[in-house]
Amino acid sequence: MDSRLDIDRPGRLRQILQYGRKTYRLDLLLEGMTDRRKKPRVPASLVARTMFLLGLLRIRSFNALEPRLAEAGMQRALGLDTSEDRVCSADTLAYCLRQADVPTYRRGVVSMVKRAERNKVFREGWHRTMRFVALDGWEPYSSRSRCCVACLTRQVTVGQEQVTEYYHRYVIAMLVSDLIEVVVDMEPVQSADVRIERGDKNVAGHEGEQTAAKRLLRRLKATYGRWIDVVVGDALYSNGPFLTVAAQCGFGVIAVLKKEDNEPLKEALSLLRGAPPEKTVEDEAKKERVSLWDCPGIETLSSYSGPIRVVRAIVEKVAKPTASTWCFAVTGKATRLSARQVVQVGRGRWHLENTGFNQWTQHWHFSHVFTHGPDALQAIFWLLFLAFNLLQLFAYRQLGGYGRARGSDPTKTLIRLIDEMIGDLERFSFPFEWNSS
Repeated sequence: MDSRLDIDRPGRLRQILQYGRKTYRLDLLLEGMTDRRKKPRVPASLVARTMFLLGLLRIRSFNALEPRLAEAGMQRALGLDTSEDRVCSADTLAYCLRQADVPTYRRGVVSMVKRAERNKVFREGWHRTMRFVALDGWEPYSSRSRCCVACLTRQVTVGQEQVTEYYHRYVIAMLVSDLIEVVVDMEPVQSADVRIERGDKNVAGHEGEQTAAKRLLRRLKATYGRWIDVVVGDALYSNGPFLTVAAQCGFGVIAVLKKEDNEPLKEALSLLRGAPPEKTVEDEAKKERVSLWDCPGIETLSSYSGPIRVVRAIVEKVAKPTASTWCFAVTGKATRLSARQVVQVGRGRWHLENTGFNQWTQHWHFSHVFTHGPDALQAIFWLLFLAFNLLQLFAYRQLGGYGRARGSDPTKTLIRLIDEMIGDLERFSFPFEWNSS
């Protein structure tokens, strides 16, 4: 054991970094992130480490990062000798990120997820040892002045005038369960300009979210194989083409059904009309009563060649005179679940909204444009996802019930961990050893 560890009593930041290095080879993941610069004075690995720490400590902008980089504690956390090594400037970070080799950044997140699986982090599963991945579109920010070749566009009304708004949209894939959520992949919705650059024929405009989602499904299959069992989505994904691609990839689907005049929900409601619920479940923890109807084997959706199971639920709050109705299309492996489990997983899709999108916007500053450009944005998001995943894995694997024991909102637990890590910076009296070889 390194005797210098006795000098600094291990604080939370050092503890998390050591956990990432020893358990997930975080040093090699960041070392493998490259860019297109020739003979750079600032190594790409230092850029990756800097942006990773920016995400882990939830630093809100490059302007807020700049003074941090002048502090000895931050430099040592980056593994720098304050008397010799060169520190990144914000301008250098922005330039390097615009030159990023995006696949090498994605590889870091994928490698961490795969190593977590080999370490049996997800082996228990949520229901029937299955792994569930929620898909949804995410728009981190929009602008009416700043744009790049990958920007999508739309017309909005400002006063009496129509103006062009630029934005980026991504389809995010997140593993969801009752305990831990991590990002497993991301796919950008491509603009018309990007599609033309990549050789698409007869390009009439930007592609839609569903096109990107189908492309993401195929890559999830190629990347993770049979490790993913079921994909969960909102009403956008309850259509024949999406269900067909999912079936080709071997994924089951649980997707929200909303339009009562569209198949397969139309047929299911016709068959269930007037029928009492097949089962009513009392959920004491959530203080609600769930009435369930189950209608399997529907084959009226002409764009999908296979049976679809429809599960309907009415959820009533015990303490309030309110009720909500949920309907789900269920295919493939997902049909093995009970009706109650289908509803739990289908409603669990909101973990992506709450643990992901809402938290990233409110606490991780994902909506801030650190620097613009198609490669820069994706590289930044992959590094922030890497930090997010490590924090999730650390909090719910290393600390066990730490989060759940301190209230029902795990976000507050993570905020407390961030505060502890920031406080730990000043205790770094020697550089952190990123290279453990």
